[in-house]
Amino acid sequence: MNLKLLSLAVSGILTIGVTASATAVVTTSPVPPSTDLTEFKAALSQGAIAQNVEEQTNIRVYERASPAVVTVDTDKSNGSGTIISPDGMVLTNAHVVSAGGTVTIILSDGRKVPADVIGFGEEGLDLAVVKMRGQNNLPTIPLARPGSIKVGQQAFAIGNPFGRFQGTFTVGIVSRIDQQRGLIQTDAAINPGNSGGPLLNSSGELIGVNTSIFTRGQGGGNIGIGFAISVDKVPAFLTAVREGRAPRVTQRRSPFGSKSPEKI
Repeated sequence: MNLKLLSLAVSGILTIGVTASATAVVTTSPVPPSTDLTEFKAALSQGAIAQNVEEQTNIRVYERASPAVVTVDTDKSNGSGTIISPDGMVLTNAHVVSAGGTVTIILSDGRKVPADVIGFGEEGLDLAVVKMRGQNNLPTIPLARPGSIKVGQQAFAIGNPFGRFQGTFTVGIVSRIDQQRGLIQTDAAINPGNSGGPLLNSSGELIGVNTSIFTRGQGGGNIGIGFAISVDKVPAFLTAVREGRAPRVTQRRSPFGSKSPEKI
């Protein structure tokens, strides 16, 4: 078995093959005569209420956050990003924009805006900030409080998988926290093109920056093991960018060491 991490950036020519085959057999059983129908109806009602609450959370998070999620296009690749300031600062992955060339931001409403890379993460931190030109009053996503992330909490990802499906929303949980590497593991579906996009909590706050997935063999699809750079790493980086101390050239290296799977 060959296990590897794939970068979340999309580059080159994409060929998407979709195969699907599913047959579902549903059997039902009558309610036993001894069943208390009042209790039965109450249980059904409670299940419907729980489902409705979960759906409303999903809808609320998407409606709050999606206007501030963008596509980051370069001459070499594309990924996703999060608007973090009304004047057009976008947080993304270093590996999305490290190849250089022209950077274009595609907003959620389809507008295309030129942008410039203004800072990279130090010591291998796979983060970058690009600044859109001539913008103001843009929607933003707030950062969650560092140290607030818990295993088991809901996690929501928004991005542009495969560079073709801007605004895609997926739901999962925080599966694991790697304190040593500053990474969040999640089972929310993320794929090539999601790189640099936000991982969110149920309040619509950014808890991580999607960066890579674990996969088998040569495949590049989601199998439910994705990684995001924890929000704990973000404030210090943004301070360095705003103060002009962040490197203008990428220093990215893998947090997994020499056995790192590739970024997606």
